[in-house]
Amino acid sequence: MKPWIGIATLVMFTLPGPLASSAQASAPALRQPQQAATTPADDNMTPYRKMAADTLTAFKAHDMAASRKKAKELETAWDNDQKALQKQNRDVWDQIDKAMDGFIKPLGDKAPDAAKVQAAYDTFLAKLELAVKRGA
Repeated sequence: MKPWIGIATLVMFTLPGPLASSAQASAPALRQPQQAATTPADDNMTPYRKMAADTLTAFKAHDMAASRKKAKELETAWDNDQKALQKQNRDVWDQIDKAMDGFIKPLGDKAPDAAKVQAAYDTFLAKLELAVKRGA
């Protein structure tokens, strides 16, 4: 076997490993901008999104006690903190409040329907965007 063939073979079998691991190491960095693009900027509705997500996570983990507790925290925070939005734009506040009620109310049921809870969660997040778009 000619020496250059041996070297070429060695290089061929040696380089893909570092190249593959290099690509894997950079993969999370490639995903970051995509996540940032789909995640809304930090705004006045961010705390409610987070509380709703925590509530849904507990529900999906079948921890009903935690999901009910987190739902109550969400409702209390909304009622206490969004008086300004209620005064500024009653219609948007009402839409968000009703969507939140639609999300948290089924969590009190004995066996909430997961698809309905997910749909209500999605609706609630969409309604929160109304306040963001209007700069509330």
